[in-house]
Amino acid sequence: MGDFRVRKITDARDRSKMYKYALRDIEAFEQMLLSGLIDIGPAKIGAEQELCLVDQKYDPSTRALDLLKQINDPHFTNELALYNLEINLDPFALKNNCFREVESSLLDLLDKGRREADKMGAHILMAGILPTLKYRHLQFEHMTPEPRYKTLSQALSDLRGTQFEIYLQGVDEVIMSLDSVLFEACNTSFQLHLQINPDEFVQKHNWAQMIAGPVLSACVNSPILFGNELWAETRIALFKQSLDTRSAQKYLRKKLPRVYFGNDWLHNSPAELWKNDIMRFPLIITSDQLEDAPDMLKNGNIPDLRAIRLHNGTTYTWNRLCYGHSKDKPHLRIECRYLPSGPSAIDEIANFAFWTGLMNATPVEGPEFWKKVDFRNAKNNFIKAARTGLNSVFEWYGKNIPAKWLILDTLLPLAKEGLARAKVSPEDIDKYLSIIEKRVLVEQTGADWIVKNFRLLSDVHGRPTAERRIAKSMTLYQNENLAVHTWDKIGSKIHPIPYQKTTVEELMSTDIFSVNEDDSLALAMSIFQWNNIHHLPVEDIEGNLVGMITDGMLTRLSKNDQNNDLLARDVMMEDFITIQADDALKDAEAMLRTNQISGLPVVYKFKLVGIITLRDFT
Repeated sequence: MGDFRVRKITDARDRSKMYKYALRDIEAFEQMLLSGLIDIGPAKIGAEQELCLVDQKYDPSTRALDLLKQINDPHFTNELALYNLEINLDPFALKNNCFREVESSLLDLLDKGRREADKMGAHILMAGILPTLKYRHLQFEHMTPEPRYKTLSQALSDLRGTQFEIYLQGVDEVIMSLDSVLFEACNTSFQLHLQINPDEFVQKHNWAQMIAGPVLSACVNSPILFGNELWAETRIALFKQSLDTRSAQKYLRKKLPRVYFGNDWLHNSPAELWKNDIMRFPLIITSDQLEDAPDMLKNGNIPDLRAIRLHNGTTYTWNRLCYGHSKDKPHLRIECRYLPSGPSAIDEIANFAFWTGLMNATPVEGPEFWKKVDFRNAKNNFIKAARTGLNSVFEWYGKNIPAKWLILDTLLPLAKEGLARAKVSPEDIDKYLSIIEKRVLVEQTGADWIVKNFRLLSDVHGRPTAERRIAKSMTLYQNENLAVHTWDKIGSKIHPIPYQKTTVEELMSTDIFSVNEDDSLALAMSIFQWNNIHHLPVEDIEGNLVGMITDGMLTRLSKNDQNNDLLARDVMMEDFITIQADDALKDAEAMLRTNQISGLPVVYKFKLVGIITLRDFT
């Protein structure tokens, strides 16, 4: 979310002024490329670590700003939601023991954050998507109170014209809507930066796109969202939909989402990326501190290209062009944005070494490989990897190759070659690439581990408890900095986790039969007859809970044949007691017994999310 000195564009003239500055920035950028004003190395690497903050029950904690004050370190900064924060790591030269140095720096900063979080009764967790996250955690009050976040959310909402919607299909399905961009706050990543020589940028960017699918397949870590099993790396689809300003009501033609993989290879210049962004996506934010970049060049100064960089910060490619501004010589970087946070620090650095080694290697089929490969193959490989991780089969230079064998037989040797070319120490190469090799050999990515444990635990204890136990085990393994291929099944002797249900959502049923208020009473009677249930919720056309029918009510009504023509609305109770999912179990049991009722609907903003009955307490 980047630069905080921004505001919303107010009118057409304000937008026209911003376009002028952005177009002048591109003009200056092209001049700088032609004039050799961009740094050519030696290359550096850097990273950004996004984190989740959770409470003692491993639910999201909204005390991130309090934690940042306690940490008091400029490496740490806020993120979109109050339960997220970010660490910006220092850059290191790509050589010698650089990856060991990055890991040591990351671990030191994580330890600093964990110590302060522990004082607050909280934990820091690295997860692509926090397993315990719920829809209620995405309400506007959970957005970090920084003007930029509100400005960006409002601008994107205005552009879309309707609520943001997600519809994700995997083993389960999720369909939801939200009036802000906070779906994006579900995602936490480990973003990699690699300095690129401007003369090599076109080839390197195309190669970054080519390897994205296979690299992602070995690093997936985000299979669960709101208790639903979706993609191996659900973040990819979720992030795309969370900021999608397209609407079927507005467009009948093909139009790119603001989060996208790309549409074609680069052909001549890195400036093509910024030109594509400004042609395809409307400007939505501006600033009062902008400068004319070509004039600055004429006066012997290096421009910061702030206008086009602001716009670039509102469009989201998975391999992004970054312009590093400095008074001496600015530099170019490729930012790899598709890798998830976690499973552990050592896993992340192994991912970093794998990607960097591949980026520094000679592409298969040579530097101009992209002239022989259909871009759609690279894009399709990326979507496959996000969906199915190591179970993917990739189209690789005309052959269909399983992810496991492509990585082991082709990509790991290439990565080793690329790291050796950069004069990375043999110890670093062996340490980190062996982690990738072992992870792939045993076929246990973070996503694989989460899914296996989620299925086992949810079958026995229910989904909410499974989510908490997974989050706790992840935290424990991360604190020991153990690579995910060594993680054991939850409940083993290594990390026993106490089992105790304390909230309504941990015991309530979520697979609920319901009827619409205009459905026939005969349908309601059949549902009771076919299923051993005692309560049937009644919803209106908007999905709001408006009534309840009990088996006792139907028993009395069934004696009169004239009741067959009645509707659910004619017989339902409209005066009923409800409870919230995060209420205490003891309160639910007390309400049931005090009011002498056998069931309580569990609601959130008038929507039914579950039901809890006296039988659940036996």
